[in-house]
Amino acid sequence: MPVIDARDVYKTYEGKGIPVHAVNGISFAVEKGEFTAVIGPSGCGKTTLLNMVGGLDSITSGQILIGGTHIDSMSERELTDFRLHRIGFVFQAYNLIPVLTARENVEFIMELQGVSAAERAERSHQLLTDVGIAEKADIRPSQMSGGQQQRVAVARALASQPEFVLADEPTANLDSHSTADLLDMMLEMNQTSGVTFVFATHDQRVIDRARRVIALDDGKIVSDTANG
Repeated sequence: MPVIDARDVYKTYEGKGIPVHAVNGISFAVEKGEFTAVIGPSGCGKTTLLNMVGGLDSITSGQILIGGTHIDSMSERELTDFRLHRIGFVFQAYNLIPVLTARENVEFIMELQGVSAAERAERSHQLLTDVGIAEKADIRPSQMSGGQQQRVAVARALASQPEFVLADEPTANLDSHSTADLLDMMLEMNQTSGVTFVFATHDQRVIDRARRVIALDDGKIVSDTANG
């Protein structure tokens, strides 16, 4: 069973009386353990597609199944709970809580899940170690570099033990060195722990490391190829 199964998905807006398809009849599936990049020019629909897969945006028509579960017919409350327990997110702007330390940011998701304090502490320490930033556990985001903040964001995304991680332009605000370090770390997690990553990106450095590349244009898939 695919981790993600999108079937004839549309996202349509009304533009001056003419419907505009931001996502135009897209179908694709992602299996567990994939490291996939969704690419295309600005406005092609890649962020909209990821937002719909992640339950952050509603679909106009079609079906999206996550691990065999339909999310297209869920209520907002059901979607919120589903995202909390089954999907990890990494954003371009990091979206860390500025008043919390790295450890507290990672533990925040687990606290919402009702995980015990002892398990939160153990899991956050391991995750921050895994992303190579354990020494920054008690530091707030304002005292970290962009690359360090994004590593914390990855640890937070994994804290809920999700079925997969959606990463929307995660390298856009990083320099070349930080980008390479971040991608190497995520690829290692993918290879050693089987974490499934799906990126929306225009960054060639991400595309070069992806093992599958799905190209969009005008809301449609124009190619879907194995990479390397």
